[in-house]
Order: sequence, then structure tokens, then C-alpha cells
Amino acid sequence: MRVKRGHQRRSEGESRIWQALRAAGRPLRAEELRHILGVAQGQEGWVAEVLRDLESRGELVLLKGGRYGLTERLSLVVGELTVHPEGYGFVTPEKGGKEVFIAAGNLKEAWHGDRVVVRLEARRGRRREGRVIRILSRGVQEVLGLLRRTDDIYYVEPEDERLLFNLVIRPEGLAGAEVGEVVRARVTHYPTAHLNPQGEILEVLGQGEDAEVQTCLVIGKYGLPDKFPPAALAEAEEITAEIPAAVMEERVDLRHVPLVTIDGEDARDFDDGVAVVKKPGGHYTLYVAIADVSHYVKPGSVLDQEAYQRGTSVYFPARAVHMLPERLATGICSLNPGEDRLAVCVILDYDRAGRLRGSSFVRAVVRNRARLTYRLVQSLLAGKERRLREQYRPFLKVLTRMAELCRLLRHWRGVRGSLLLSLPEAEVMLDEQGWPQDICRVDHLISHQMIEEFMIAANEAVAVYLGESCLYRVHERPDAAKMEGFREFVEGLGMELPKGAWREPKVLKGFLEEVSQTPVAAMVQMMLLRSLKQARYAEVNVGHYGLAAPIYTHFTSPIRRYPDLLVHRLLVARLTGRPLSIGHEAEELAEKARYLSQRERRAVEAEREMLARMQVRCLARRVGETFSGRISGVTTFGFFVSLDDIYADGLVRLVDLPDDYYRLEEARQRLVGRRRRRIFQLGDQVRVKVDGVDIRRRHINFVLAEE
Repeated sequence: MRVKRGHQRRSEGESRIWQALRAAGRPLRAEELRHILGVAQGQEGWVAEVLRDLESRGELVLLKGGRYGLTERLSLVVGELTVHPEGYGFVTPEKGGKEVFIAAGNLKEAWHGDRVVVRLEARRGRRREGRVIRILSRGVQEVLGLLRRTDDIYYVEPEDERLLFNLVIRPEGLAGAEVGEVVRARVTHYPTAHLNPQGEILEVLGQGEDAEVQTCLVIGKYGLPDKFPPAALAEAEEITAEIPAAVMEERVDLRHVPLVTIDGEDARDFDDGVAVVKKPGGHYTLYVAIADVSHYVKPGSVLDQEAYQRGTSVYFPARAVHMLPERLATGICSLNPGEDRLAVCVILDYDRAGRLRGSSFVRAVVRNRARLTYRLVQSLLAGKERRLREQYRPFLKVLTRMAELCRLLRHWRGVRGSLLLSLPEAEVMLDEQGWPQDICRVDHLISHQMIEEFMIAANEAVAVYLGESCLYRVHERPDAAKMEGFREFVEGLGMELPKGAWREPKVLKGFLEEVSQTPVAAMVQMMLLRSLKQARYAEVNVGHYGLAAPIYTHFTSPIRRYPDLLVHRLLVARLTGRPLSIGHEAEELAEKARYLSQRERRAVEAEREMLARMQVRCLARRVGETFSGRISGVTTFGFFVSLDDIYADGLVRLVDLPDDYYRLEEARQRLVGRRRRRIFQLGDQVRVKVDGVDIRRRHINFVLAEE
């Protein structure tokens, strides 16, 4: 009760201070506030406590002369600082609104990731500019990087280019590290106007050219939780793979259904098994069996809390940072071949034309008949390798039916206006040391489309069934301004974007079909993705623009995505009629949606950076070799080339084109030589030679190959 009364008094105190400051219409000193509030002598402590709290939250700012002012009335903004490697930064206001540009000279001692107070000072066009006047809290406590030495000074060169200062290490803080090693260091003193930050080494990771060290760098840079706490591991150890008879009795036995899993070559866990049964009259029944993680991971358990904190699994070429301990992620929960597993199954019935006629949902026991890969399934469906087809003869019929249903579902999804994007993905081939031998482009073929269509169908069916009791996957309409930029881009390619594309995905889908067979199709799709909003999790349904779906959720990957686990719990509660008490009130669900969306974006960024590290090291071994590629972007300083044979992009700089001076015709997406009129345009096929790579900055430089 004491705690409750204390919070109540503090809340009342905040309210009284707010009223006093607003009524005064000017900043006030603490003693002035105490006088206005009539605080008795000896009871001044709560005023100082509330003022410190409000200042730490950025709602008040302490000005010169010891006066406290209301942030909202001082043209001040509170938010997190994001620094660009070039030295300037942006602050995203916590209370919403457009970000504020901070010039390099106005950052003061602030570092990337700091929570700061910014004074708004100018507006240039649509852009607001400001100056950092307070650092409320530091965002970076540890630095990963390479230990170097200049004269007698040791320092860590940060791996994160957004940290603009080297971290000075005193000799007594080296912890045995040697120059040239990658280390993890703690910041003991933050930068000032005249001094670099200082720190001490906590851990030596190893040599920078060790592949495992590179993975550790990315894990540390993005703050990924790499190790599970002992309590979570102990809880996982208590779970057994054996399915008790009582659990079997309350489940539907679907072990007779010919389920298979289809994943990438390096898949580590198997959330989903699929099967298609064709019935008399040409009707189809699709089974999508999803690992029943909710049976093992209970709300509020240590495993559940740890999974929520992680939000998602993160996959790197050599290893994964799992959301759940491996005992569950790749073992007990995973639909491994030949093992009885608990699952939640979505059963969808379609007519011979592929139109949905019914859906049902059951808790089941299933058995995966085979672990198949995209590449293998593609070969089996192509039918060119007789020996391979003989080996997998028992699965040919079900795979053929899957392909049939996939084409029908994809047709109807296209009819309703879903954007059928088809961009290649990267497949990294590692050597024995963990370095990339090759990075292949994997096209979006029928084997990929089958799983994509079946997962979309299952997710949508679950969302429709749950209705208003769901955590939604939403994708809002794009901003008209960004779509106008996309329109200008395609007009530069001689194409015309229909009006209303930003409002109606069906219009945009028709445009994509028209450009799908052109050399610039991939570039157009990539620019479109950059123009669209990011999909996210939400407690309120606003539909999914990209899929042209009025309602959608994520259900099919509970081993690696916490939102899917939440939806599983909602579905199971609905099926069993049991109450669900896991905090799905509107405010708490909104907070979970926001947090899990952030965790998803963090995982995507980490995976992209790891791929970039692999790409630059792959081509570092190929310096001097020649490749064909296509121009994927043009700028004032050169043009980017996307290679055909390796999933990597590089830059041909204008300074490496000595035959002429080139000018950029941005409206037509091309560079034109002033003297010889030679043209380099988006989509053009060129041959380039790898001239060099910058490992640290992850830049790849090409030069044109000799003609």
C-alpha cells in the first residue's frame, strides 16, 4: 500500500508542477515552484524528485540560471539520435512528427543512439533542423571493434560507422588484448568537446578475418541475445519429446496425411508441413500443419519471457540466433522427418478452379514424410532427372497436386490485386572455414511459390476465423508523395504508372505485369518495395495492401516468430473454449505489436549486414575477374551494377571512365558522355571487372571490362 500511495502522491505532484509552470507562462526555479505550491519546510524532497523525473523523461528542460521550462513550449523535441557515417544526424521525435536534421557541428557530444533534447532552429523546405542541447541518456554502453595503436595510445576503432569517435583504451584496460584483434569494450567516459570517449576491454573476440568473429560482430552490433539464461535452458530440459497418451487422445490423428516440409538447403528448423489431397470431381484439400509451440511454451514462463524479448530468430549463413533454445527449435517442436509431432492444422477445401469452399482448424498429431528442399522439388517437377524421380517416386503425385493448386491460388490472388513480386534471393555457399565460396541468385520458382501460397492461405484463413480477436499483420497504403517519386522513376524508363496506383493495389499489380518481361523488371520491383510502407504488427486491423487482403495475420512460424506464437494461443483458446489470460488488452497488445515490429526490423537489418559482409569477402577473392551484369542504379558519381552470376552489387565510378566527361540525366535514369555521347542507362547489360573491395566499409568497386 505504501508503494501505491507513493505513486499517487507523485502523480498528484506532477500535475501540480505542470499547472504551476503553465500558469506562470515562463520557466521557474525550484524555489519559485515550492513557493507557488506552498510546500512546507522539510517537505521539499518530493519537488526535487519529480523535477528530476520529468527532466529525465525530456518533458522539462533545465535552463541557464537553474530554471525549469516546459519542453513543449520551448521549441524543443525529445527523441533518439541516429548518426550518419558522414557526420550529420537525425532525431525522431518521441511524440510523433517529422524527423529533425542535425548538422555535424550541432551534435555537440552526442553519440549515435543517445536520447537527446533538440532545439528547433530552422526549416529548409520541408526539413526541420535543430541543435542538440541535452543528452538525456546514452544509447551505447559497449563498443565492438578492432584494437589499434598509434604511438603510445591504444584505441578501439568502432565496427559501427555511426560511432564517429575512436574509443581510447588505457594500458591497464587492455585485458590482454593485442593490436589487430576484435574486442568488446565498455565505455567508461563519453566524448566531450575536446576528448575522445574512453573505455576498457571486456572480451577478446579474435582475429577479424575469422568468419565466426564476423558473425559475433553482427550479433553484438545489433544487440542480439546470443545466449539463453540458465533458467530458460533448465525449463527446456524438462520438456520431453514423448507425447503422453492423454495428449494423443485429445488430438486429431493426421499421421496418415502425406505431409512434407519444403525449405532451403540450410534450413535449421521446420515450422510447417504441407500436403494436398485431390478428391473426386477435381476438388482439392490443402493441409497446412504448423508446429504447436504453444503446447510447450506456456504464457508467463521463463521460456515465454525470453522468446518475447528476442521477438524472432535471426538467421546467418553459418549459424542462427534462435528465439527458442535449440532443444525446442530444432528438436521437440520442429517437424523433423519420421517423428510424431504436435501441430495445429489448417484444413482448406477448394473446388477444381481453386476457389475456397471451406476451412477448419484442428489440434493434431502429424508425421513429416520427408524433408525436401526448394531445389530438389524444382528438379522433381521439371521431370528431367529420371534417377531422381525414381528415388522420390512416392512424393511425385502429391508434389504435382501442390503445383496445380499453387497456380490456381496464385491466379486468384492476382485477380483480387495482390502484388505478385518475384525477386531473387541469395544463397551463400561456405567453405570449411566459414567464408563464402559463392553467393548464388535463387530465382522465385514454383517450388518457392507453393510454400508462399499455402502459407498466405493459412494465415488469411486464421485471421478471418479469429476476426477481431487477433494480432494483425498490416500493410498500409503507400504515401502519395513516395508513389509520386516512384512514378517519376518509371517515367524515366519510358513507362507510365497508372493513376490511383497508391490507392488500389490491383492497378499497381497490372502495371507490374506489363513490365515483368522487360530487362528492368527487377529494378522496378525493388524501387517499388522502397516506395511502399513496411508491413508491421498491429492490434487494429487496417488490411494488407500488398496482398490485397482485408484481414491478415502471421500464424505459420511460431518456432521463429513470437507474433505467430501469440496467434497460436488465440486460435487454440478459441478452439478449446478456454479463457486466454496472456494480456491481450488493447493497450498491452498495442505495445507488443510495436515492440515485435521493432524486433523484426532489427533482425532484417542484421541479416542484411551479414550478407553484405559475405558479399564483399566473396568478391575480395575474385579481384581481377570479369563478370556480366546489369546497371541497377545511376548517380552523379557513377553507376551500380548487379552481377548476373553472383548475388552482389558494385559501383563503377565516373573517375574510372577516363574516355569522357559524363552528366546525369536523372529524369531518364542515365549517364551521357558529353563528347562521345556514350550512354549508361538503368537496365543496360555491361561487363565489369572487380577492381577492388573495401572490407571495412563493405564497398565493391568495378571497372568496365576491356571491349
